[in-house]
Amino acid sequence: MPLYYFILKAGCHTYPDREGQEFPDDAAARAHAHAVARELMRNRESSTAHWRIQVCDDYLQPRYDCLFVDVDRTPGRFDSDFRSVTKTTAPSAAALRESMCEIDAEMNNLRQMIGQMASMMSHRPPG
Repeated sequence: MPLYYFILKAGCHTYPDREGQEFPDDAAARAHAHAVARELMRNRESSTAHWRIQVCDDYLQPRYDCLFVDVDRTPGRFDSDFRSVTKTTAPSAAALRESMCEIDAEMNNLRQMIGQMASMMSHRPPG
């Protein structure tokens, strides 16, 4: 049976699946991702609606993105128009959020590097 990995992407945090699980096919792995998403968002739907689970194959190649907003079954939570717009924009919003987090991390790395360079330059002998 094929091995699948489930990577939780929750805002700026990524939680990798280090063990993976075997499923007969992509559809079974997708159903598992939906069940996990529903369990993770239970009683905190508003704060987890932007999360997603990326389902990857045994080569860690993405096969499916399970957006939590897509599996939210909270009755009467949103009208159909709002739910439709949210489902349409959620993938772009998630990608933008992840890109912003990556930029923030790189800026922090750059600040550290500049600080180290400044420290090295201040300890350099004259001449």
